Amino acid sequence: MKVVTASTPEQQLYMKEQLQDLYDRVFPCFFSMSYIQQLKEFKLLQPAKLEDLTMVEILEVIAAVQTISTILETLHDNQAAIEVYEEAFRKNASILNKYEIDFPFELEDFNSNQQVQSQMIERYQNSVH
Repeated sequence: MKVVTASTPEQQLYMKEQLQDLYDRVFPCFFSMSYIQQLKEFKLLQPAKLEDLTMVEILEVIAAVQTISTILETLHDNQAAIEVYEEAFRKNASILNKYEIDFPFELEDFNSNQQVQSQMIERYQNSVH
């Protein structure tokens, strides 16, 4: 028999706060406010079944969000370091997607080029239809 411990309401709240922190503190370093609003309308980073996550799963998601935030903060200070973090970024983005937290970004989406932002929106719209 396997015993599974459910995540606590405090862990669920903390995870939501970490996801919101990406929108409020990290994304503005890379994207315009209108673009961030579009991402919110797409309901990116909205956990579908948050209460269904076990304690181990929610801790994995929290760690993934924190890792992505740290990578993006580092890139904001030093764009030249993008290749160093590619694998870690991809791994942690896949963790979010594994738990149905929609995070369709590639690391190169996080630069100041508005054309890249438009391409990302188009890529996401095409993937949900």
